[in-house]
Amino acid sequence: MRYLRLPRALLPLLLLTLLTLLAVAPVPASAQSKSDVNKAKAAEEEAFAELRAADDELHAGLEEMERIEGLIHSLNWRIDKLGEAIVQYGDDVTSLQERSKLLVIEAYISGGRNLVTSAFTAGTIQELITSQALYDAAATRDLNQLDQLAAVSRQMDRLSDDLTVKEAEVAQLRAEHQVVVQRLEEGQLRAAELHAAAKAKWAKAYNAYRAELRRQAAIAAARASGGAAGVPNQTKGVACPVAGSHYFIDSWGYPRSGGRTHKGTDLMARYNTPLVAMNSGSVRLNSHSLGGIQVYVYGDDGITYYYAHMSKWPSGLKSGQRVHKGQIVGYVGDSGNARGTPHLHLGMIVGGIYVNPYPTVRAAC
Repeated sequence: MRYLRLPRALLPLLLLTLLTLLAVAPVPASAQSKSDVNKAKAAEEEAFAELRAADDELHAGLEEMERIEGLIHSLNWRIDKLGEAIVQYGDDVTSLQERSKLLVIEAYISGGRNLVTSAFTAGTIQELITSQALYDAAATRDLNQLDQLAAVSRQMDRLSDDLTVKEAEVAQLRAEHQVVVQRLEEGQLRAAELHAAAKAKWAKAYNAYRAELRRQAAIAAARASGGAAGVPNQTKGVACPVAGSHYFIDSWGYPRSGGRTHKGTDLMARYNTPLVAMNSGSVRLNSHSLGGIQVYVYGDDGITYYYAHMSKWPSGLKSGQRVHKGQIVGYVGDSGNARGTPHLHLGMIVGGIYVNPYPTVRAAC
């Protein structure tokens, strides 16, 4: 067998050509992608760790806000009751003072010289009425009224002091509340950016993350609210009630004023963010001092969706009107007892009973 002998001068050129071809030849896929896959996986894990941290921070902030609001609700209820009691005691004091003034006049007419001296030295009518001179001049039948006046006056003073303390506590809590709300707004913007980035870059992993959140929410809410466990099955396909950026936690059962508990889900959003009907049905407009501006959507699915603390109704909306799913029925506000915290309080009523909306809005939003 004869081999082709190349001229010695061509050997360097051939070697250079071979090296060039080897340099540009594709590397096997397994060798090329392994490092890239590891880097991408690490970047994905880092992004989702940051996303979970942002969500956890929001959750903790909302828990703190709910705690403060619960205290404010309770204190305001106590303040209202104190105010009512003070008014009643004030009426009693006025009535007793009028009777006691008559005693002063009667005692003076009957020659109570010590009482006249006390009248000149007393700084106030209250001091005169409770003075020993008046007690000495009063008949036995009147002493009970004087004792009652003194007791009522002392109680009213105690209530007034208590009221001052409670009002100071509310003022302090409201200051803390504003700090928490500001921090939540900043955290919500950051979380929204992280969610958008994760959804765009790692859609499959993001959808899995959201699905796991919904699954955990449904389990926790069903465990906590008993009868609400079956509601998510009835509300599949409903619209998210807030047509804009928002955030919320499962606040069902949190303490409220007067021994009440929270019967809904609060969705925090910017003032005047549109609110839409979760399902088609008819509406009823309402308002009062607690819930502020409200609307009830009587859904065709048999569920009543209750929206509270709105800033306003859309122009032209009237009670009894039909609305379709996704139609604007109001705007986020802080009316009623939600002053300073724009949000939607969403309630859901099934068979006349309030149930936990959280599993439904977790799935829809």
